Amino acid sequence: MKRFLLIMLLAPLSLALRAQSPEPGQWQGIIEYEDEDVPFEFRVENEGGQSVITIENGDEKIRIDNATIEGDSIVIPLKPFDAWIKAKVNQHQMEGFWRKGYRTKGIPFKAHYGVPRFERGNKKGLKKLSGSWQLDIKPPAGLTYPVVGVFEANDGAVIGTFLTEVSDLRYFKGAVINDSVFLSSFDGAHAFLFKGVVDQDNLSGLLIMDSSYGEAVSGKRSETASIPVAFNEVPPGHRPYYNILSAGDPAAMIDEGKYFNKVLVLQLFGTWCPNSMDQTRFLKDWYQTKPDNVEVLAVAFEPNFSTAYGNQRISDYMSVMDLPYQVSLGGELSKGQAALGLPYVDRINAFPTLVLVDKEGFIRYEFRYFNGPATGVYHQAFINKFEECIAELVVN
Repeated sequence: MKRFLLIMLLAPLSLALRAQSPEPGQWQGIIEYEDEDVPFEFRVENEGGQSVITIENGDEKIRIDNATIEGDSIVIPLKPFDAWIKAKVNQHQMEGFWRKGYRTKGIPFKAHYGVPRFERGNKKGLKKLSGSWQLDIKPPAGLTYPVVGVFEANDGAVIGTFLTEVSDLRYFKGAVINDSVFLSSFDGAHAFLFKGVVDQDNLSGLLIMDSSYGEAVSGKRSETASIPVAFNEVPPGHRPYYNILSAGDPAAMIDEGKYFNKVLVLQLFGTWCPNSMDQTRFLKDWYQTKPDNVEVLAVAFEPNFSTAYGNQRISDYMSVMDLPYQVSLGGELSKGQAALGLPYVDRINAFPTLVLVDKEGFIRYEFRYFNGPATGVYHQAFINKFEECIAELVVN
């Protein structure tokens, strides 16, 4: 009898320790940096008893259909990155941490049901921001660098991005309330917030990129806004050092002969990098219709480096992205390390970098950074130049 009573007493406690499924509908997530909160939005839907979560960043929709319940918490994997959210959950609230596998410290996370990303902006304010902007960013320490802001009004909100000389910052969404601008982005690997003021043809503010780290932004409206050109012709006579490119795992050397008499698209990237993910998606789609005498080789450079960790990340990444071409481990995350296999440069400019090698094995062209799909016409300009270069190398 006593045992029965004990079981009955423990049963409610056991049920209380189990997470409730989050309420279907609109949620506001918040990444709690030390000095600022970065809000974003996601939707929850119930499909066959499974909570399906879709993170929304303007035109980007990130579907997560493999969230799991562990005790009183929900675990949300943020693939293809080595990142996840784990939070205690009930129907209308979540509270926990956003974590990355290569960092020891998580960042606090919380979420509220039925709350928007920001307050809804007004149409007059939206028009103030729509268009292109020539901006400068000033880090707390370091040199000022140019940035292009591209924004457009969309159904009561503003969407857009910032283009830098080391790739774009991907998809932002937000609002203009009177003269104040609020834009944010969360893709699983990065959480960004821009808070600023738009005054006629002037825009200024702060771009928050991490805990206790932001960079001042200022500039003017300009329909001819530009940043340094990504495309570069490489001086003649340089071949990749394939033995160095596979230095992350000497037991898995790259077979140079596999690429003889073929045009090679060599991608230097990281599985941790959202811009690399965008470029990888482009290469994967393009690979389906590429010319027969063209190949792709991707070489990854990873944080918290060890050969075991790097190879595991590549295996996971290839599985999630369903890649049809070879991916090798190049070594630790370092622009200098990534350049060791390229004899014409001391360090690469950005991850990802694309290098085009002709059929005789010489490096001909380089794309020093990547304007991804969030950049619109700038992305299309990359596609046009890339296909032009491939067409030239294929016939020569």
